[in-house]
Amino acid sequence: MNLNKLVNNVFIKTFMKVVFKFLSDKQIIKLQNRIVLKTKLNLENPKRFTEKIQWYKLNYRTELMTQCADKYRVRSFIQNKGFNDTLVKLYQVCDTFKDIDFDKLPNSFVIKSNKGSGTNLFIKDKKSMDLKSLQKSVEKWDTVNTILMGREWAYKNIKHKIIVEELLIDKDSNTDGINDYKFFCFNGSVKYVVFDTDRDTEHKRNFYDCKWNLLDVQSVYPRRKNTDISIPKPGGFNYMVQIAESIAEDFPFARVDFYWINGKVYFGEITFYPWSGCVRFSPDSFDYEMGNCLNLAN
Repeated sequence: MNLNKLVNNVFIKTFMKVVFKFLSDKQIIKLQNRIVLKTKLNLENPKRFTEKIQWYKLNYRTELMTQCADKYRVRSFIQNKGFNDTLVKLYQVCDTFKDIDFDKLPNSFVIKSNKGSGTNLFIKDKKSMDLKSLQKSVEKWDTVNTILMGREWAYKNIKHKIIVEELLIDKDSNTDGINDYKFFCFNGSVKYVVFDTDRDTEHKRNFYDCKWNLLDVQSVYPRRKNTDISIPKPGGFNYMVQIAESIAEDFPFARVDFYWINGKVYFGEITFYPWSGCVRFSPDSFDYEMGNCLNLAN
C-alpha cells in the first residue's frame, strides 16, 4: 500500500487525523513506515534510500525547498536559473475557484493546486465541463492535505493557490497521455531516471541509469512489455540533464521532472520526498543502491 492509497482509506484517514495532532514528526514518520512498508524505520543509521528520505524530511530544511516545492513560486526559481523556455504557459493564478475567469481561458487547460499531489484537473473541452463538479473537486484541495500526513516539511508553509496552465498534448506520442521523465539527482548529479508512460490507462514505469541504460528494477507499476521495452532516449535528454543538475546543485537530493513534447522540453516539478519515502523496489537491493548515493554526512 502506498501513501496515497493509505490516506484514501476512510478508517486510516480518520485515525491519522486524530494522531496527527498529538504525535511528533518523528513519531508520525515511524508510524507511516510501519503501516505502509511494515518495517521498522532506522533513522539513527539509515542505509536505504527510503530511510534517508525520511531522515531528510526531519533534518534538512531550507526556505528554498519551500519555494521549489510550490508549483507556482518555483517558476521564478527556474527563470533565475536561465530556463524560462521550459516553463508551461501560465494563464491564471487564483486564491479560490470563484476567482477563475473561465471566459478568458482557451478551450483546453489544466487546473492544479500549487502544493498538492495528484491535484490536477485536465479540461479538454471547456464547453462540456461541469462547473459544479469542478468546484467541488478544487475546493477539497485546500482542506485535504495528504502531503502533511507524511510530514513533508517543504510543503508546510506554502500558501494555497490555484494555477491554470496550458494543457500539453503530445501529437507525436504513441502512448496514452504525456510521458514523464523523473531525474533523481544526488549532490547535483543525475544518477537515475524514471520514465512514466501510459498514465491515462495502464500506468507503466521504467528505471534507467544516467546514460539511459535500462535497469532491471520495478516499483509500484509494471515495466513496459518485453516487446516494446527498448524505448529510445528522448531528443531533449541532454538538455533535461543539464537543467536537472543546475537545479539540484542547491540540494543534497532532489528529483526534477520533465516532459518531452513535440520536440520541446517542459519543466514539470521538483520533488524532495519521492513516494513520501514509502515505496518498495524489486529487487530490494536497489533501495540500498540508491541509498548509497545520498550522502547525509554533512
